[in-house]
Amino acid sequence: MLNQKVCVIGDNCVDFYPKSGKSYVGGNGINSAIALKRNGIDVGYVGVIGNDEEGELVIAALEKEDIDFSRVAKLNKKTAWTKIELNKGDRVFVDESLGVQHKFDLFEEDYVYLRNFSWAHHTIFSNWPTAVSGGIESYYEKIEKQIQRLHRNQVRVSVDFSEQFDRKLLTSLKNRVDLGFFSRPELSRSELKEEFEKLYGYGLSVVVITMGASGSASFAGRDIITQPAIPTKVVDSLGAGDAFIGAFLSQWVRNKTITATLEFAANYAANTCLINGAF
Repeated sequence: MLNQKVCVIGDNCVDFYPKSGKSYVGGNGINSAIALKRNGIDVGYVGVIGNDEEGELVIAALEKEDIDFSRVAKLNKKTAWTKIELNKGDRVFVDESLGVQHKFDLFEEDYVYLRNFSWAHHTIFSNWPTAVSGGIESYYEKIEKQIQRLHRNQVRVSVDFSEQFDRKLLTSLKNRVDLGFFSRPELSRSELKEEFEKLYGYGLSVVVITMGASGSASFAGRDIITQPAIPTKVVDSLGAGDAFIGAFLSQWVRNKTITATLEFAANYAANTCLINGAF
């Protein structure tokens, strides 16, 4: 039987909306994990929370969605949070605290756990605080170590690089990443070919680029497959990119075509924009 289990390695937080006084669980990793689970994939989540009320909210959200959180560490520090404002539905980050995320890392027990999954989806910003506290070199070393270990354990690796393009980091991961997601909201369709050739040259098996209102596209060495954004009334764009990634993975691990997978992910992301919060 095909193992379609996916483990998400990533950040979590609580998103506060000061104007409405409401708050929602979120974060790149959590958002993608929930999109995977809601689209029929068995999901595990590896991350870190604080020993506080916000951390309990994160656990409650994972428990409600039936996502395995047995490898979520709880440390005596504050859970990460962000403050969000909306500008005509477009989310704007106005403040944040990385909190316990500064302590995030993978340990031996995590790698043993991850062997139970066919895919691991890694959100590199889970390690971004390392760049703040330990310098960019420490950040590169941590990401490289984690993904190399996953690759050696024969776990297929998907990575959300977001808007980052770090030549040294991509070089260190060459031929170890099966699926790379990149956010390029300012990229035009005419620039796609050059961008794909640049990214594909780092040995990623499949490259997916999201471009906001301009849609998305994917490249696996031959043709560029494009997908327009799905028109929708945007209530809150928070988490739409993460929802796209989770939905894309939910189809890709089932061996769907790139065309069908892009369309499915675009529709799912559009529906995410119809609600407040990321999910």
